[in-house]
Amino acid sequence: MPTYSSKWVGVVCAVGLLVMGTAAGQQPEWQGFEEALTVADSTGRFVMVAVHAPWCGWCHKMESDVYSSAGVRRCVSESFVATRLNRDDTDTRYRYRGRRRTPRALAAAFQADGVPATVLLSPEGEYLLHLSGFVEAEALRVLLAYMSTHAHRDQSYDAFRADPAGCRSQSAGPR
Repeated sequence: MPTYSSKWVGVVCAVGLLVMGTAAGQQPEWQGFEEALTVADSTGRFVMVAVHAPWCGWCHKMESDVYSSAGVRRCVSESFVATRLNRDDTDTRYRYRGRRRTPRALAAAFQADGVPATVLLSPEGEYLLHLSGFVEAEALRVLLAYMSTHAHRDQSYDAFRADPAGCRSQSAGPR
């Protein structure tokens, strides 16, 4: 039986933990709000807007546990452009539908009165829906798949949720 020095065993374990920690903590590729709208329009991808506030503990949990989950990240990278809005920011202004608006005004326009909230926009930037509060990763992944596969056009959400297609589930393993 070969013997390995404790130094090499420690190095291998450290590298393994680093790789696993990096994969688990990865975030979607966040774009600026206006850039996300431009990219979505030119690529035909939907927009996912994470409405947050710096002081919001549930917002931080959405970032660490939901938006960074493998299934949500996969779905976002395939069919969405991700952006964030700090609902408490009253200084920055973004152009949206011909008007300059603060993130707070945009959140109100998207009916995201509280934080955290997740807003979905069409590739043309039209408001589709919003989710208020903390949402578990698998529930968000299924909703993203429902929208991105266009199942919402001819199938109820409940029927889709029973047998979701697109943006494969986390349990399905890597592609």
